[in-house]
Formats: sequence, structure tokens, C-alpha cells
Amino acid sequence: MSEQLGQNADFDNLIDGHVMPQPAYQGEFTEGEIVKYYNPSRMTLLEKLYVPAIIGGLMITARVFFTNMAKWGIWFTYWIRGKGKDAPKGAVTIYYPEETRPDYSPINRGKHILTMRQQKGPSGEALPQCVACYMCATACPAFCIHIVAGESPDPNIEKYCVEFDIEMDKCIFCGYCEEACPVDAIRLTPEPRMADYQRERMIYDREYLMTWNPTYVEDDHVYPGGHPREE
Repeated sequence: MSEQLGQNADFDNLIDGHVMPQPAYQGEFTEGEIVKYYNPSRMTLLEKLYVPAIIGGLMITARVFFTNMAKWGIWFTYWIRGKGKDAPKGAVTIYYPEETRPDYSPINRGKHILTMRQQKGPSGEALPQCVACYMCATACPAFCIHIVAGESPDPNIEKYCVEFDIEMDKCIFCGYCEEACPVDAIRLTPEPRMADYQRERMIYDREYLMTWNPTYVEDDHVYPGGHPREE
């Protein structure tokens, strides 16, 4: 074993018996020198002209176009015979929000919610599961989660979130907050309907995140509190 490893690398480059890869740059550094630690791929002449990529993209577009036209042609023959409802259609535009897509994935990352504790607060109000550890805000690459911590009324819990705001117009729906949370306090539901006409309504606060119910009517989608989050 040691002889085999010795042929490939020095023991200084071993960690737990695994051979560490050698750096791409084997020379000595000089002051002011710019060194690249990767091996850049060399493009061929055709790749530099981007002709194959352009032709490939046009072929994909043409295939989709003519496939949809063929489906609509078949549907038209059914429609003439009065059986248009039974025939498959080609690609169509969804007129949202009057029409909705029925094929959303069950694991789609959509509207955020805050889970709640079984125990109620001193006044009977619902308490979030969040313990204000800031793990979700720390893991968020978009920096769109803002938490204000407070002392929990439950003696078994040190803190809870007094304020919990998510700027949904900045969220990239990566799911890092859900993975980082140690108490399963935040989840991403499959609900995709989050579009709005006013930017201040895209700031979801703690009360709104604890409702769990998406809104569909414009008049019902009012920002909780009536004002955006203040810095």
C-alpha cells in the first residue's frame, strides 16, 4: 500500500490515506505575477464562430414549432367533426390568473410558511416554531430574511421571533432556509401564486407567514399591518 502511494505522491500530500491532487501550477511564484489555477479549455475554430451552437438552437426551436403545428392540425380535423374537446392541443398561452397550469410539480418551491407550536401564548395567540437562531437568515444567499428576536414566554424556550420578514421579491427559492432551520420552523410549500402589483405587498411578515393560506383575489392580498417593513 505504502509503495503504491509512494509512486503517485509524497506522504505529505496524504489525508486519511487519500492522495491529494497536485496543484495545476508547479512553478515558483514571482512578485506581481498573475497565476491561473485551472486549465482553460481551448475552443476549436467552429466553436469560436458559434455556428454549431446557433444551428443547434434553431433546430430545437424549429422542432418545437412544427411539432405544435402538427398537433394543432390534428386538433383541427377533430374540431371540424365536432370532437375538438377530445383531441389533444398544441402549446398554448396560459392567461394567468384567469387560467392556471395543472402540471405544477408536487416538490415545487413556492410560498413560504412558518410552522406553529401546539402551545399557545399567554393571551391565547399562536406562537411560531421559530427560536430566532438566525440560521435561515445566515444561510440565505439573497439576504431577504430579517428577524427580530425576543424573550420567549415559554420557560423551556430561550427566544422566539418577534418579527420575521421575508422580502419575496428578492427570494431566489433555493430552499437553503428550509434546510438550515434546526426546528423545522420554515417551509416552502408548492403554492406558486405569489404575483402582486405592489412591491410593499411582496414583504411577508410573521403574521402573514403563519396564515398558511395563499390569496387569490386582489382585494384580499393586503400587506399585513398596512405598511412595508421599516429599516
